[in-house]
Amino acid sequence: MNWKALSAVVVIVGIAGFVWYVLDRSANSEYNDTVIETVEDLTPKKVVKETLAVESEEDYSEKAAKAPAPPVAIDGSDGQIRDAAATLSEPLAGWLQPAEQMRKWVSVVDQLATYRFPTKHLPVVYNKEPFLAVKTENGFQNDPGNYKRWDLLINTVTAIDPKSLAIYYKKWSPFLEGTYNELGNPQSFDNQLRTMIEHFLIVEPIPADAALKQPKVLYEYVDPALENADPLSKWMWRLGPDNMAKLQNWLRELESYL
Repeated sequence: MNWKALSAVVVIVGIAGFVWYVLDRSANSEYNDTVIETVEDLTPKKVVKETLAVESEEDYSEKAAKAPAPPVAIDGSDGQIRDAAATLSEPLAGWLQPAEQMRKWVSVVDQLATYRFPTKHLPVVYNKEPFLAVKTENGFQNDPGNYKRWDLLINTVTAIDPKSLAIYYKKWSPFLEGTYNELGNPQSFDNQLRTMIEHFLIVEPIPADAALKQPKVLYEYVDPALENADPLSKWMWRLGPDNMAKLQNWLRELESYL
């Protein structure tokens, strides 16, 4: 017998047995708790404010009972949406001509909440005169007459009773959230609506004589700070200082009921 070979085998078996013993004891140790790896959920929560300020108004229940009920389905709801809008503002309802009204409205709010200003697939048809500029010795300036193009729109919107609109919003909130969920956005429509209002309110007016230039077809602000502003701010400036202030005051009142 080769004793050297046999000794080597015995040593290997002994080491293997010792390793097995240590591992087995470790696996069955009372200190060896099961480790469960957790991953933090970073998905934004769909927060919807459950109770609105308008619900504390004395006439809330009475007005809420009279407010039109939301559609039971998004498809085919355009007529019902126009009828409901007419109870708040007949002129506004007349502008709601495009199809897919509710899908377009929630899309508009979603874009405005991110400082974008939608130019396509709008739910409203509002015709206005083209933008005009006045040529001066120092270049171009906005024609003050441009502001009047928006008078009818702003006057119509701000004529809507903010409290009544808040009551409608409360009653239609589930329908709006369901429509918005189609977009696959991780936020809630309620969050985006409130964010949109805040973005409207923080826009500040600019000088009426802000210089313009016309490098191509469209006019641009000479001041880079103005030209590089977000589309929502630029649209607010085109309303003119009076219309802009009127819209912001109306939004503040609406916000107070939300």
